[in-house]
Amino acid sequence: MINWNRLFSHIFDLSKDGADTAEIIERIKSGATIKGTNMVVLILAMFIASIGLNINSTAVIIGAMLISPLMGVIMGLAYGIATYDTHYARDTFLRLGFQTVFCILASTIYFAISPIDTPSSELLARTSPAIWDVLIAIFGGFAGIIGITRKEKSNVIPGVAIATALMPPLCTAGYGLANHLYSFFWGAIYLYFINCLFICLTSLVVLKFLKMPAHVYTTPKTFRNQKIILITISIITILPSLWAAYTSVKANLIETQVNHYIQFDVDATENRQVVAHQIDEENKTVSITIIGKKASDAEIAALTNSLNNYSHLHNYKLKVIQNQEDMSMHDLEKLVDKKLESSNVDHHEDNQAKDKYFKAYKYYLQQDVAIQKFNDQAQILFPSIVSIKGGIVPAVKKLDKGEGNSQMFLAVVYVKEKITPSEANKLKQWMSKEVGMPVDLYIQLNGKESDDLFYGNGIAW
Repeated sequence: MINWNRLFSHIFDLSKDGADTAEIIERIKSGATIKGTNMVVLILAMFIASIGLNINSTAVIIGAMLISPLMGVIMGLAYGIATYDTHYARDTFLRLGFQTVFCILASTIYFAISPIDTPSSELLARTSPAIWDVLIAIFGGFAGIIGITRKEKSNVIPGVAIATALMPPLCTAGYGLANHLYSFFWGAIYLYFINCLFICLTSLVVLKFLKMPAHVYTTPKTFRNQKIILITISIITILPSLWAAYTSVKANLIETQVNHYIQFDVDATENRQVVAHQIDEENKTVSITIIGKKASDAEIAALTNSLNNYSHLHNYKLKVIQNQEDMSMHDLEKLVDKKLESSNVDHHEDNQAKDKYFKAYKYYLQQDVAIQKFNDQAQILFPSIVSIKGGIVPAVKKLDKGEGNSQMFLAVVYVKEKITPSEANKLKQWMSKEVGMPVDLYIQLNGKESDDLFYGNGIAW
């Protein structure tokens, strides 16, 4: 009969290839210093990360992660707590605090003078931490301290440095301060705190398991109090990330069910096509824009009943935006392209039609991706934004030898309250950078009539 306890103990035994205690302590303490090489490398990593975030370069950001020495100080703090060396733990905590403040201030200065002030997707990715980031920090912390305590060096530490990513959140916090985007600042600081806390706690667990010698004699009561404090801090830290994960998963489930509803309930009719949709979670409304045969009141009622049959949409209202039965050429092209896209038939006539309408098909894909991205990310930058609609339109571009055809993105932004001209210009610059073309921007209060604009077409800029 297999002795499972013995088998697992043999497989997961950390003592056989572990370094001796003196070597482990030396490694941890040397990594926790903030002078000489470590401080110089910290400054270099900070600037590399800031530039990478600024120009939206993943490769550059990974380089900053790899050379950043911040994890060494966190493991030094874990060692001080694990061995009850109060003096060393306090000193290491102050070092970590100094490095943190230094990096934030230095990156703030960099972003304040940088000519590129539009937020990149790499910056946005570090402003909304969820429970997944907690799990990454936990697993990364375990891997990191296990790598430090082995006899031979491995590629574990570089991998952990990339996974936990301590430097980029600090630089993102600096960007938030420099541009007065405080949601950026607090979101990035929260992510940084998650990484620091759980790398420290997992390192503490492994050091306790390896029976690092205590600096002073401790009673069972002291050990129990330490556990209670650390567990309480961990729970308080995790709660906001759980809520963020819940809202994210809920939004994804709603979006998935809406897409399924559009595909199988609305688009099932041959003479009608959904060209756009919008989900308003605050007002519990799903808006769909259809072209083709106009839906009657009875058909809209039936579509509403179908919508409410979905588990996450049972309390949502349906708003149908539709044209008259006569369609414009552009709408017709989009309808044909979507039908061809969903068709598996590859006849010569279909290929001819695809060639004919390829330009409209490309427009549709570009618009769909851009609008989705705008609605996902714009509210992080500008909390007053409710939704964004729009699309790519032809534009005449002045050339040296006359005029030529070009493209521009026509966008209508609905907001809860009026925004300042500088905010409107920053929004316009960001949108233009994301779509790679000029943006003609119109901004109006949500729920108002279409002619009640306060920015756009020369108004109030």
